[in-house]
Amino acid sequence: MAIGDTFAAILGTAATNRQPSSGVEENITCLIKHGTTDALQAYDGSNQQPIINTTTDTDNRQEDVSANRFQPYNMSIPITNSVYFRKNGTTDQCTITGFQFNA
Repeated sequence: MAIGDTFAAILGTAATNRQPSSGVEENITCLIKHGTTDALQAYDGSNQQPIINTTTDTDNRQEDVSANRFQPYNMSIPITNSVYFRKNGTTDQCTITGFQFNA
């Protein structure tokens, strides 16, 4: 990838990281969480900080009580090789999109 390139990834049901190569910086601009079991987190290899908690499902229809209507999760989450994105757990899937802004 090069600066300005975009990415889209579907992270499956396994615990999965989106960790750029050393020296590369990416910005996650949208998260869609499919399910209410696994958390989406910032992770440094040892410590985790939730971005979206386990019970939130951003993929629900608007009439569903637990729906969050997507808009709150269009955000800017910069990640690097040392602080990166983690889909924790072994049940839910999630979709992320973003772009590379430094190399």
